[in-house]
Amino acid sequence: MEVSLHRKFPEIRDNGRSFYGGAQEWSTHGYVRGYGCGVIACANVLMHTVDRTSATPSKDEYIKYSRHLRKFYLPVIPKFGMNGIFMALGVDLYFLRHRLPFYAYWGCRRKNIFKHMERMLKDDIPVVLSAGPNWPNLWGKKVLNMYEKDGDRLVRPVGMRAHYVTATALDDEYITVSSWGRKYYIKRSDFMDYARKCSNFLFSSIMVIKPVKRRGT
Repeated sequence: MEVSLHRKFPEIRDNGRSFYGGAQEWSTHGYVRGYGCGVIACANVLMHTVDRTSATPSKDEYIKYSRHLRKFYLPVIPKFGMNGIFMALGVDLYFLRHRLPFYAYWGCRRKNIFKHMERMLKDDIPVVLSAGPNWPNLWGKKVLNMYEKDGDRLVRPVGMRAHYVTATALDDEYITVSSWGRKYYIKRSDFMDYARKCSNFLFSSIMVIKPVKRRGT
């Protein structure tokens, strides 16, 4: 059974075109275009969850919003990007400064990844998911495939590693994600195999967000 967000995930509009979430390629800074996927994944989450003014914000509005997050909460390090722990700290600081009733942390036990994802989606919170770098060979070239769908078929695989995406739905077989402003599908089994065999479950994991009232539960 599929679990998905209750409200429509942000559909970014630009001159008659629509995008499924944001894209790092929209930045005017080269280092953000190359390493800013974490900022975009968090911008998708925060815009949907706590800063929602429209289900169809403009591209210019999205760029301004993600730039603000990068400047004050989610700095991108050139040629490195951002690790999950610092990402969660930045999001947690955003919640604190805006007195929002949530808190965030990075990672969980491997057996609980999909459990946390399901709970967050039921709470209408998108999930930042990472396919981390290869481990122990950080310069390895093994990738996790994302796919587009053509009917019931998975087509046009796109490989990713050291990359953050935003999960918007989950069923028994697939994770639906936003990446580069498009909708893709990742096989749950592929994600677990990649994390176990090619990366690890610290790098390849999720950012968990919970309501403050659930702290300690």
